[in-house]
Amino acid sequence: MIGTIKIIIIGEPAAGKTSLVKKFVSSHFSTDYRASIGANMFIKNVILDSGKEIKLQLWDIAGQERWIKMRHIYYKGAQGALILGDLTREKSFTQIETFWCPDIDEYCTQVPIILIANKNDLDSNISEDKIKSIGERINAKDILFTSAKTGENVEKAFKIISELALKNIN
Repeated sequence: MIGTIKIIIIGEPAAGKTSLVKKFVSSHFSTDYRASIGANMFIKNVILDSGKEIKLQLWDIAGQERWIKMRHIYYKGAQGALILGDLTREKSFTQIETFWCPDIDEYCTQVPIILIANKNDLDSNISEDKIKSIGERINAKDILFTSAKTGENVEKAFKIISELALKNIN
């Protein structure tokens, strides 16, 4: 095993951060919505496509504004970030550009970012072109359309951010 990599998962409330992480860690999807309090931390051992085995420390960070003063504490030591937007709410993508990326830039050293367009199983309220444009402006290393419900691209997202984090460390 190479070691532990810390990945933060951030975005607006109800974008599907917890559902995405739970789908990856336990293959479980719940239709119940419960707002995260502060941050949830999950650990999963992963064998990457390169054959390297790592321990992923996943920090699912609450998106509610009341946690704004605590959030930067949870960012500490992050080696990669998944930023989620909710395809059913265009504003969640606007917030990625105006709030979430500047927040990461302020409190994290240069970490690789993957833009996640989540809830791909539902009707989208934002164009793919607009998402790609946001991804370019925030310097996302990749853009993935995911569904925590169906599992589409969930494992792929975590494996890609892990490989990027490893490259960034070395």
